[in-house]
Amino acid sequence: MKSTKSFARIAATLLCLALFASASFAKSNPLNIPLGLAVDAKGNLWVANQGEQNILAFSPTYKQLTADTITQGLSYPNGVAFDTLGDLWVSNYFYPGNPASYISEYTNGVQNRAATISDGVVQPTALAIDGLNNIWVVNANNGTPNIVVYAATTVYNEPTTLVRTITPIPPVNGITVTGDVLAFGSNSNTYVTPATPALISGTVDTTFYPGYTVAALTTAGGVQYAADTNGAVYTLVNTIANFLFEAPFVPAGLAVDSVRGRIYVSNGFNAIFVYNMGGELLHTIN
Repeated sequence: MKSTKSFARIAATLLCLALFASASFAKSNPLNIPLGLAVDAKGNLWVANQGEQNILAFSPTYKQLTADTITQGLSYPNGVAFDTLGDLWVSNYFYPGNPASYISEYTNGVQNRAATISDGVVQPTALAIDGLNNIWVVNANNGTPNIVVYAATTVYNEPTTLVRTITPIPPVNGITVTGDVLAFGSNSNTYVTPATPALISGTVDTTFYPGYTVAALTTAGGVQYAADTNGAVYTLVNTIANFLFEAPFVPAGLAVDSVRGRIYVSNGFNAIFVYNMGGELLHTIN
């Protein structure tokens, strides 16, 4: 009986220690529903951390840059992208008590309130910025998705202008623009179309990759990368999908550091996994 009680006491102690360790881990992990990812010119990773209503930054050595955390002007941040000037743009899905949604801009972590975009923005998810600094935004739009494009802005605090709404399109899980090529993905296909005609006419009708259920898209070094709902990561080059590796989860965000040969993939829950181009796991941020 004494032995049984001792075993029970030890088991209870171990359980308490396990719960304490788990709680401590959960508390120390800054990631909570990490969605959109972007890499800046210095190789820092920026994360739309929706569950905590903030934008987090991590150095190339995976250290959290706590002084660079952004909290102002955010409401359910979903997508993040940098323009050629180094400004960060964030899609905010909505904010409680108001049906409006918006895109916010940050210079060195400070919000440019006058540059906030709300015209034509309805439940924005992913966004991308082309080489001319045009901003391409995917709207969930209450079940009637569209893509809205805003003219480039090169002056601090200058409001952007809505120049095109592209419809009809299927529900979109990711978008990217490189050169003159626009790519976006749905639950059934990946659509690739010349960006300039799409911008001018407001239509997209070319499908090069049927059957690829895209979860996230990004561009780095002039190359488009995609991740599908099976976890497969590949490049889209000259209408050919080149498989790189497969992650063991459904990706929620994707970013590539082509200088360092890294691919960042978020699981949309509590971690970001860092792979090399060959699919070797280099690090886990959590």
